[in-house]
Amino acid sequence: MILSFIVFVIGMIILINFTFIYATIALIIILFGIFKGIFTKRDEGYEIELKAKDSKKLDNVIEKITKKTGLKKPHKIILVEDSMIAVSGLYRKKLIIGLATLQFLSEDELMAIIAHEYGHFLKKDTILGYLNYRIMNFIEIQKQINKENLGPDFGIIIHLPTWIFFWLFSRYYSLISLWYSRRVEFRADNIASEIVGERNFANALVKYCVISEIFEDIVPKSVLHYLEEGKGIVNLYDFIKPIYTKDNIEKSFEFCLSPKSSWWSTHPSISERLEALEIESVNLKITSKGINLIGNQEDYEKEASNIMTQKYAYWKQLMEIPYQQEEQQE
Repeated sequence: MILSFIVFVIGMIILINFTFIYATIALIIILFGIFKGIFTKRDEGYEIELKAKDSKKLDNVIEKITKKTGLKKPHKIILVEDSMIAVSGLYRKKLIIGLATLQFLSEDELMAIIAHEYGHFLKKDTILGYLNYRIMNFIEIQKQINKENLGPDFGIIIHLPTWIFFWLFSRYYSLISLWYSRRVEFRADNIASEIVGERNFANALVKYCVISEIFEDIVPKSVLHYLEEGKGIVNLYDFIKPIYTKDNIEKSFEFCLSPKSSWWSTHPSISERLEALEIESVNLKITSKGINLIGNQEDYEKEASNIMTQKYAYWKQLMEIPYQQEEQQE
């Protein structure tokens, strides 16, 4: 009896130790897979890098900001086809400037928006932002993988708990990360206001929002329309200026000053940002004069136009696939 009990205890100890070792190894493998999934270098796509010889005038604008912040120039200045102005990078910082905004912003207004982005550099927001982007991207990929593996067979027993975990985790993680994202925007606004003045920054912020809203809402439709007619666009930026009509500007201005942001917003609303700066009114004047801070700007515009055309041609092709499949089935 005693011998049987001793054998049972020894067996349980061995089983527990084996289970613990197995679970530890399995956990290490899972954690390594997650780490590798998050930090594996991915193809960032094609970038239009502004050459040093073409950035001299823009460098003067950036230099005014660097003197006030004590920061260095970004490692790269990237030109994109849309209206975005943003920053990214861990150690090698990037300043991203949308060619569409250069058609309408003045030099002082561009400086105000870049000053906001330098506020992110100053507080090292790009480091946490980069990590957050990788984690969110990994979560979304895993959710999709597990969703595709769900089925009526035995696989649902394996994949359903994993899918539920990633779904719940992503929801709560998103709420926290998006809340933090909105907080840092207020902080960057304050830094920009210290550099260029609160009212100057507020005016530039609203104008930038209006420019972006009109561009993102109307230009893609125009590009798709040209593609459907079998036409190409040599320089997209030659024909976007007429879309900034008084009516479109007023509609966009009303949209930009919409009520408070939701829990799922990456940025606080413009009205919230103006309220935080204690700005009650802004001056909005949009003309098509634009600025000429980039050498050989027309060449960059043509290259960006080609990128946008190819992008929307690809999306158009994807949208047509379901209809083609339906026709084949009929």
